[in-house]
Amino acid sequence: MYQLQKTFFIAFFSCLIITEVTEARTLRVNNVASLVAGVDGYTTLAAALAAAEPGDTIHIEGSVFPYTGNVTIDKKVVIIGPGYFLSSTPETQFNREAAELDFDIFFATGSEGSVLAGIEQKTGATGYQVNATAYAGNRIIIQADNIYIISCKLFYVGIDVSHDLSNINIQRCFFNPGIITTMGSGSGVIANLSVTNCFFRNDYTATAPARAVINSPVGAQSGWRVSQCTFFNSFSVAATHTAFSFNAFFVTAGNTGTITASPTNSYNNNVMNTNVAVGSIVGGVDGNAVRTEAIGLWFSQAGADTAIDIYFTAATNTSTCPLRDGSFERGMYGGGIPYVASGMFNIPSVYDIQMDAEVGDSFDMIIRARTH
Repeated sequence: MYQLQKTFFIAFFSCLIITEVTEARTLRVNNVASLVAGVDGYTTLAAALAAAEPGDTIHIEGSVFPYTGNVTIDKKVVIIGPGYFLSSTPETQFNREAAELDFDIFFATGSEGSVLAGIEQKTGATGYQVNATAYAGNRIIIQADNIYIISCKLFYVGIDVSHDLSNINIQRCFFNPGIITTMGSGSGVIANLSVTNCFFRNDYTATAPARAVINSPVGAQSGWRVSQCTFFNSFSVAATHTAFSFNAFFVTAGNTGTITASPTNSYNNNVMNTNVAVGSIVGGVDGNAVRTEAIGLWFSQAGADTAIDIYFTAATNTSTCPLRDGSFERGMYGGGIPYVASGMFNIPSVYDIQMDAEVGDSFDMIIRARTH
């Protein structure tokens, strides 16, 4: 009993501090109106953004209906969805619908420091193919510094070179097919792009750059980093001024994966199979390796061609798996912050507590919660 009282006192004291120090809110979005009736509930992301203040968090919930309506983000917010592949990945959450966004998102001036996590772009592709030079589907366009895109299933992220931009972070995302590319008109410098623990595939049948997954056709680049990613089947990587490290490149027979050579790039501790056109990467130099093992010795399931993310965990035989080398693992599931299956993000069931800053013997408290 003493422990229970002690725990409640600590929780109560924490709530009191939070109430006094911060006014940041959590807003909910669900396009089924009956599920978000009440305070801070909205049926569109645009409406929630209009009501949000800088520093607020928006939870966009899974739905059987795609979300529509382009949005421009011009304030610092955190937008969190439930993840993707929720029906295919066991032991995720009770509600298995994704937050599928059928619109463009623009990170405009004022959105610096914003986070987008756990959402799924509605498909703009045919099968596993995106024509990277003539893409007409849903896009994320970045026009601000310090943007974080985490644990999303995406088809297109464009970085607008009409601005000088820096510190764009794309982490633990699934591009199948998909592309990260500079775009627009201008000569802006895009500095310190970091792409880590992502999956890339683009089986477009035309030659590069139409098959690109990471590309820098316009503007200037400085200090780019691509690390701990998995590139599969067909792809073209054509970035410059980029440090490639601890990535895994695997191309099945009859497909084409190319890594464009550039003297401005560095390549360390990557692994590729013999079907990859490796550009400047040399096996046996700077920790890079070229391996001949079949796909079943690389990845956990031989059916990896279907490209569900859980299939790309490392094969269990540690002595022969090319992804593993001593104490480290290459590819999306390795490193200090590995890829999380289904893009699962930490979404609390209790997401808001409201109470007066000063209370007496009794007080009113509002607790908002939801199921997952």
